[in-house]
Amino acid sequence: MTESSITRRPLTRELEDAGSSVRQFLDARFSSGLRDIQRRYREGAPPLAVPGVARADADPGTVGTAADWLLRFLVHPQPELHLVMGGAAACRRAGIDVAPALASIAGSLGVPLPARPPERVRIFTGPEPGNDADPALLARSCWGLALLTEAFRSGPMVAARGPLGRFQGRSVSGDDLLGLAPSAGLLQLAAFRSVFETALLPSLAVRIGPWALGPKFAGSELIRADADLIAAGVLMELKTSAKLSLGVQDLFQVIGYALLDFDDDYHVTELGIFSARYGYLATWELGPLLSELAGREVSVEPARDEFRCLLLA
Repeated sequence: MTESSITRRPLTRELEDAGSSVRQFLDARFSSGLRDIQRRYREGAPPLAVPGVARADADPGTVGTAADWLLRFLVHPQPELHLVMGGAAACRRAGIDVAPALASIAGSLGVPLPARPPERVRIFTGPEPGNDADPALLARSCWGLALLTEAFRSGPMVAARGPLGRFQGRSVSGDDLLGLAPSAGLLQLAAFRSVFETALLPSLAVRIGPWALGPKFAGSELIRADADLIAAGVLMELKTSAKLSLGVQDLFQVIGYALLDFDDDYHVTELGIFSARYGYLATWELGPLLSELAGREVSVEPARDEFRCLLLA
Protein backbone atom coordinates (compact mmCIF):
# COMPACT_ATOMS: atom_id res chain seq x y z
CA MET A 1 0.00 0.00 0.00
CA THR A 2 1.43 3.41 -0.90
CA GLU A 3 1.93 6.28 1.51
CA SER A 4 -0.68 8.35 -0.34
CA SER A 5 -3.33 5.70 0.22
CA ILE A 6 -2.48 5.38 3.91
CA THR A 7 -2.64 9.12 4.58
CA ARG A 8 -5.68 9.85 2.42
CA ARG A 9 -8.51 11.74 4.15
CA PRO A 10 -11.87 10.06 4.85
CA LEU A 11 -14.16 9.73 1.85
CA THR A 12 -16.51 12.44 3.11
CA ARG A 13 -13.63 14.90 3.47
CA GLU A 14 -12.35 14.07 -0.01
CA LEU A 15 -15.79 14.77 -1.44
CA GLU A 16 -15.90 18.19 0.24
CA ASP A 17 -12.74 19.20 -1.62
CA ALA A 18 -13.52 19.90 -5.27
CA GLY A 19 -9.81 19.67 -6.05
CA SER A 20 -9.25 16.21 -4.60
CA SER A 21 -8.52 13.33 -6.97
CA VAL A 22 -11.45 11.36 -5.55
CA ARG A 23 -13.93 14.17 -6.13
CA GLN A 24 -12.54 14.84 -9.61
CA PHE A 25 -12.79 11.13 -10.47
CA LEU A 26 -16.50 11.09 -9.61
CA ASP A 27 -17.20 14.50 -11.15
CA ALA A 28 -15.64 13.43 -14.44
CA ARG A 29 -17.62 10.20 -14.68
CA PHE A 30 -20.95 10.77 -12.94
CA SER A 31 -22.16 14.33 -13.48
CA SER A 32 -23.83 14.27 -16.89
CA GLY A 33 -27.27 13.22 -15.65
CA LEU A 34 -27.03 14.75 -12.19
CA ARG A 35 -29.56 17.56 -12.62
CA ASP A 36 -32.36 15.30 -13.82
CA ILE A 37 -31.88 12.98 -10.85
CA GLN A 38 -31.81 15.93 -8.44
CA ARG A 39 -35.00 17.32 -10.01
CA ARG A 40 -36.87 14.02 -9.64
CA TYR A 41 -35.66 13.74 -6.07
CA ARG A 42 -37.08 17.16 -5.18
CA GLU A 43 -40.35 16.47 -6.96
CA GLY A 44 -40.92 13.27 -4.97
CA ALA A 45 -40.29 14.77 -1.54
CA PRO A 46 -43.04 15.05 1.11
CA PRO A 47 -43.42 18.07 3.43
CA LEU A 48 -41.07 18.75 6.33
CA ALA A 49 -41.88 16.44 9.26
CA VAL A 50 -39.18 17.29 11.84
CA PRO A 51 -38.19 20.99 12.01
CA GLY A 52 -34.68 21.78 13.16
CA VAL A 53 -33.67 23.63 16.32
CA ALA A 54 -31.19 26.37 17.06
CA ARG A 55 -27.55 25.31 17.33
CA ALA A 56 -27.45 26.83 20.83
CA ASP A 57 -30.17 24.39 21.92
CA ALA A 58 -28.81 21.23 20.31
CA ASP A 59 -25.71 20.81 18.16
CA PRO A 60 -26.88 19.62 14.73
CA GLY A 61 -23.86 17.37 14.27
CA THR A 62 -24.55 15.60 17.55
CA VAL A 63 -28.23 15.36 16.64
CA GLY A 64 -27.29 13.57 13.42
CA THR A 65 -24.87 11.17 15.11
CA ALA A 66 -27.36 10.42 17.89
CA ALA A 67 -30.06 9.76 15.28
CA ASP A 68 -27.72 7.30 13.59
CA TRP A 69 -27.27 5.44 16.89
CA LEU A 70 -31.01 5.48 17.46
CA LEU A 71 -31.62 3.89 14.08
CA ARG A 72 -29.05 1.20 14.85
CA PHE A 73 -30.84 0.32 18.06
CA LEU A 74 -34.16 0.19 16.25
CA VAL A 75 -32.91 -2.36 13.70
CA HIS A 76 -30.82 -4.52 16.04
CA PRO A 77 -31.05 -5.14 19.81
CA GLN A 78 -27.26 -5.12 20.28
CA PRO A 79 -25.41 -2.93 17.78
CA GLU A 80 -21.63 -3.06 18.08
CA LEU A 81 -20.09 -0.36 20.28
CA HIS A 82 -16.48 -0.37 19.08
CA LEU A 83 -16.76 3.26 17.88
CA VAL A 84 -17.62 4.49 21.36
CA MET A 85 -14.87 2.35 22.87
CA GLY A 86 -12.50 4.31 20.63
CA GLY A 87 -14.14 7.48 21.89
CA ALA A 88 -13.57 6.40 25.48
CA ALA A 89 -9.88 5.93 24.69
CA ALA A 90 -9.73 9.44 23.20
CA CYS A 91 -11.40 10.84 26.30
CA ARG A 92 -8.91 9.02 28.53
CA ARG A 93 -6.08 10.80 26.69
CA ALA A 94 -7.88 14.07 27.47
CA GLY A 95 -8.05 13.20 31.18
CA ILE A 96 -11.72 12.19 31.10
CA ASP A 97 -12.56 8.72 32.42
CA VAL A 98 -15.85 7.73 30.78
CA ALA A 99 -15.36 3.98 31.27
CA PRO A 100 -17.79 3.77 34.24
CA ALA A 101 -20.44 5.71 32.32
CA LEU A 102 -20.07 3.56 29.24
CA ALA A 103 -20.27 0.36 31.24
CA SER A 104 -23.41 1.63 32.98
CA ILE A 105 -25.17 2.62 29.76
CA ALA A 106 -24.21 -0.58 27.97
CA GLY A 107 -25.51 -2.60 30.91
CA SER A 108 -28.81 -0.71 30.94
CA LEU A 109 -29.28 -1.38 27.22
CA GLY A 110 -28.15 -5.00 27.44
CA VAL A 111 -25.31 -4.48 24.97
CA PRO A 112 -21.87 -6.05 25.59
CA LEU A 113 -18.77 -3.88 25.43
CA PRO A 114 -16.17 -5.32 23.05
CA ALA A 115 -12.68 -6.01 24.36
CA ARG A 116 -11.21 -4.94 21.01
CA PRO A 117 -12.46 -3.71 17.64
CA PRO A 118 -13.91 -6.55 15.56
CA GLU A 119 -11.87 -7.77 12.62
CA ARG A 120 -14.96 -7.62 10.41
CA VAL A 121 -18.28 -5.84 10.63
CA ARG A 122 -20.95 -8.23 11.86
CA ILE A 123 -23.37 -9.36 9.17
CA PHE A 124 -26.71 -10.61 10.45
CA THR A 125 -29.88 -11.89 8.88
CA GLY A 126 -32.37 -9.04 9.00
CA PRO A 127 -34.64 -7.60 9.84
CA GLU A 128 -34.06 -8.08 13.59
CA PRO A 129 -36.23 -6.77 16.42
CA GLY A 130 -34.87 -3.56 17.89
CA ASN A 131 -33.70 -2.84 21.41
CA ASP A 132 -36.61 -2.81 23.89
CA ALA A 133 -35.14 -0.24 26.29
CA ASP A 134 -37.35 2.56 27.57
CA PRO A 135 -37.52 5.17 24.77
CA ALA A 136 -36.40 8.04 27.03
CA LEU A 137 -33.42 6.06 28.31
CA LEU A 138 -32.51 5.00 24.78
CA ALA A 139 -32.64 8.57 23.51
CA ARG A 140 -30.40 9.85 26.31
CA SER A 141 -28.05 6.92 25.77
CA CYS A 142 -27.82 7.65 22.04
CA TRP A 143 -26.86 11.24 22.81
CA GLY A 144 -24.07 10.06 25.10
CA LEU A 145 -22.89 7.53 22.53
CA ALA A 146 -22.90 10.29 19.91
CA LEU A 147 -20.58 12.43 22.05
CA LEU A 148 -18.19 9.51 22.41
CA THR A 149 -18.36 8.81 18.68
CA GLU A 150 -17.42 12.42 17.99
CA ALA A 151 -14.49 12.07 20.40
CA PHE A 152 -13.33 9.00 18.47
CA ARG A 153 -13.59 10.75 15.11
CA SER A 154 -12.13 14.10 16.14
CA GLY A 155 -9.69 13.24 18.93
CA PRO A 156 -9.03 14.15 22.58
CA MET A 157 -8.67 17.90 22.04
CA VAL A 158 -12.19 18.10 20.61
CA ALA A 159 -13.51 15.97 23.47
CA ALA A 160 -11.90 18.31 26.01
CA ARG A 161 -13.43 21.40 24.37
CA GLY A 162 -16.91 19.90 24.10
CA PRO A 163 -19.58 18.91 26.63
CA LEU A 164 -17.44 16.05 27.95
CA GLY A 165 -14.72 18.54 28.93
CA ARG A 166 -16.54 19.44 32.12
CA PHE A 167 -15.55 16.03 33.48
CA GLN A 168 -11.80 16.44 33.04
CA GLY A 169 -9.89 15.01 35.96
CA ARG A 170 -12.57 12.68 37.23
CA SER A 171 -14.60 9.58 36.47
CA VAL A 172 -17.90 10.00 34.67
CA SER A 173 -20.96 8.12 35.91
CA GLY A 174 -23.79 6.85 33.77
CA ASP A 175 -26.05 9.58 35.13
CA ASP A 176 -23.40 12.18 34.30
CA LEU A 177 -23.27 11.11 30.68
CA LEU A 178 -27.04 10.71 30.32
CA GLY A 179 -27.48 14.17 31.81
CA LEU A 180 -25.61 15.82 28.94
CA ALA A 181 -28.53 15.32 26.55
CA PRO A 182 -30.31 18.69 26.11
CA SER A 183 -34.09 18.75 26.12
CA ALA A 184 -34.15 20.10 22.55
CA GLY A 185 -31.94 17.22 21.41
CA LEU A 186 -34.20 14.69 23.10
CA LEU A 187 -37.25 16.18 21.40
CA GLN A 188 -35.45 15.86 18.07
CA LEU A 189 -34.70 12.19 18.73
CA ALA A 190 -38.28 11.49 19.78
CA ALA A 191 -39.50 13.01 16.51
CA PHE A 192 -36.94 11.05 14.50
CA ARG A 193 -37.97 7.84 16.22
CA SER A 194 -41.55 8.41 15.11
CA VAL A 195 -40.38 9.04 11.54
CA PHE A 196 -38.17 5.94 11.56
CA GLU A 197 -41.00 3.76 12.81
CA THR A 198 -43.57 5.03 10.34
CA ALA A 199 -41.64 5.97 7.19
CA LEU A 200 -38.43 3.93 7.15
CA LEU A 201 -38.59 0.69 9.11
CA PRO A 202 -41.66 -0.68 7.28
CA SER A 203 -39.80 -0.22 3.99
CA LEU A 204 -36.69 -1.94 5.32
CA ALA A 205 -38.62 -4.75 6.99
CA VAL A 206 -39.46 -6.35 3.63
CA ARG A 207 -35.75 -6.69 2.85
CA ILE A 208 -34.91 -10.13 4.20
CA GLY A 209 -31.30 -11.20 3.93
CA PRO A 210 -27.81 -10.04 4.99
CA TRP A 211 -27.78 -6.79 6.94
CA ALA A 212 -24.84 -4.79 8.30
CA LEU A 213 -24.59 -1.71 10.53
CA GLY A 214 -21.68 0.65 9.91
CA PRO A 215 -20.31 -1.56 7.13
CA LYS A 216 -16.73 -1.08 5.97
CA PHE A 217 -15.51 -2.20 2.57
CA ALA A 218 -12.46 -3.78 1.00
CA GLY A 219 -11.54 -0.29 -0.17
CA SER A 220 -11.78 1.11 3.36
CA GLU A 221 -8.15 0.04 3.77
CA LEU A 222 -7.25 2.63 1.15
CA ILE A 223 -9.59 5.44 2.25
CA ARG A 224 -11.50 5.66 5.50
CA ALA A 225 -15.14 4.96 4.75
CA ASP A 226 -18.02 3.27 6.53
CA ALA A 227 -21.67 3.48 5.53
CA ASP A 228 -24.70 3.66 7.81
CA LEU A 229 -26.63 0.54 6.85
CA ILE A 230 -26.85 -2.22 4.28
CA ALA A 231 -30.17 -4.07 4.29
CA ALA A 232 -30.32 -7.07 1.97
CA GLY A 233 -28.68 -5.35 -0.99
CA VAL A 234 -29.67 -1.72 -0.39
CA LEU A 235 -26.90 0.57 0.87
CA MET A 236 -28.55 3.42 2.76
CA GLU A 237 -27.30 6.63 4.28
CA LEU A 238 -29.21 8.61 6.90
CA LYS A 239 -29.33 12.40 6.54
CA THR A 240 -30.73 14.82 9.12
CA SER A 241 -30.16 18.10 7.31
CA ALA A 242 -33.09 20.52 7.25
CA LYS A 243 -32.32 21.40 3.64
CA LEU A 244 -34.07 19.13 1.16
CA SER A 245 -31.75 18.76 -1.77
CA LEU A 246 -29.87 15.86 -3.24
CA GLY A 247 -26.44 17.37 -2.90
CA VAL A 248 -23.72 16.06 -5.17
CA GLN A 249 -21.63 15.15 -2.11
CA ASP A 250 -24.47 13.05 -0.68
CA LEU A 251 -24.96 11.20 -3.95
CA PHE A 252 -21.23 10.71 -4.49
CA GLN A 253 -20.94 9.45 -0.92
CA VAL A 254 -23.21 6.45 -1.48
CA ILE A 255 -21.72 5.85 -4.92
CA GLY A 256 -18.25 5.95 -3.37
CA TYR A 257 -19.22 3.32 -0.81
CA ALA A 258 -20.59 1.05 -3.53
CA LEU A 259 -17.42 1.42 -5.59
CA LEU A 260 -15.27 0.65 -2.52
CA ASP A 261 -16.96 -2.75 -2.21
CA PHE A 262 -14.26 -4.03 -4.57
CA ASP A 263 -15.04 -7.71 -4.08
CA ASP A 264 -18.84 -7.29 -4.00
CA ASP A 265 -18.88 -8.61 -0.44
CA TYR A 266 -22.25 -7.00 0.31
CA HIS A 267 -23.92 -7.65 -3.06
CA VAL A 268 -25.21 -4.07 -3.20
CA THR A 269 -27.87 -3.66 -5.88
CA GLU A 270 -29.50 -0.41 -4.72
CA LEU A 271 -28.42 2.87 -3.15
CA GLY A 272 -30.66 4.83 -0.81
CA ILE A 273 -30.73 8.13 1.06
CA PHE A 274 -33.19 8.64 3.89
CA SER A 275 -33.92 12.27 4.69
CA ALA A 276 -35.15 11.90 8.25
CA ARG A 277 -36.61 15.39 8.59
CA TYR A 278 -38.91 14.67 5.65
CA GLY A 279 -39.48 10.96 6.25
CA TYR A 280 -38.26 10.49 2.69
CA LEU A 281 -36.50 7.37 1.43
CA ALA A 282 -35.18 7.65 -2.11
CA THR A 283 -33.61 4.59 -3.71
CA TRP A 284 -31.91 3.91 -7.03
CA GLU A 285 -30.75 0.72 -8.71
CA LEU A 286 -26.96 0.87 -8.70
CA GLY A 287 -26.16 0.03 -12.33
CA PRO A 288 -28.89 2.18 -13.93
CA LEU A 289 -28.01 5.08 -11.61
CA LEU A 290 -24.35 5.03 -12.65
CA SER A 291 -25.35 4.82 -16.31
CA GLU A 292 -27.78 7.73 -16.08
CA LEU A 293 -25.27 9.88 -14.22
CA ALA A 294 -22.57 9.04 -16.77
CA GLY A 295 -24.81 9.53 -19.80
CA ARG A 296 -23.65 6.17 -21.13
CA GLU A 297 -23.75 2.51 -20.20
CA VAL A 298 -21.63 1.82 -17.11
CA SER A 299 -20.77 -1.57 -15.62
CA VAL A 300 -20.18 -1.65 -11.88
CA GLU A 301 -17.14 -3.93 -11.79
CA PRO A 302 -14.99 -1.90 -14.24
CA ALA A 303 -15.93 1.26 -12.34
CA ARG A 304 -14.75 -0.36 -9.12
CA ASP A 305 -11.50 -1.36 -10.75
CA GLU A 306 -10.92 2.20 -11.94
CA PHE A 307 -11.61 3.55 -8.47
CA ARG A 308 -9.23 1.03 -6.91
CA CYS A 309 -6.48 2.07 -9.34
CA LEU A 310 -7.04 5.72 -8.46
CA LEU A 311 -6.71 5.06 -4.73
CA LEU A 312 -3.59 2.95 -5.21
CA ALA A 313 -1.88 5.56 -7.37
